Amino acid sequence: MSLNSAQQNSLKEKLDSLQQNIQEELRQHNPESLQIQSGEGDRLTNDALNADEMAQFLHHHTEWQALQRARARLNENVADICSECGATIPFARLEAEPTAERCIDCQGKLEANDQRLHLHPHSSM
Repeated sequence: MSLNSAQQNSLKEKLDSLQQNIQEELRQHNPESLQIQSGEGDRLTNDALNADEMAQFLHHHTEWQALQRARARLNENVADICSECGATIPFARLEAEPTAERCIDCQGKLEANDQRLHLHPHSSM
C-alpha cells in the first residue's frame, strides 16, 4: 500500500465521520412517525411514505456495507488498491470517496455496464 501514515489517518477520520453520519440518520429513522390512520386515500399515502422509508433504509444499509468494506481494506493495507485490476487508487479519489474500491477506469466500466443494462432491460423469459 502506498498510503502514508497521514493519508491513512485522514482516510480513517473520513470513514469515522461517514459512520457517525449514517448512525445519526438511522437514529432519526422512525417509520411510526409517518403512519396516518384515516381513510383509504391515507392508506395510499402511507404506502408511498413507507416505500420511501424503506428506500432510505436500504440506501443506509448499502452505505454501511461499503463503509465496513472500506475499513477492512484500510486494516488490510489495500485501501488504495483497485479490487478489479490491482492498480493504485489515487489518494485524491479516496479523499473524495473514502469507500472507493475501484480505480476511476474500473468504476467507469462498471457504471457504463450498469447503465447499459438499465437501458436495455432483459426479458425474464
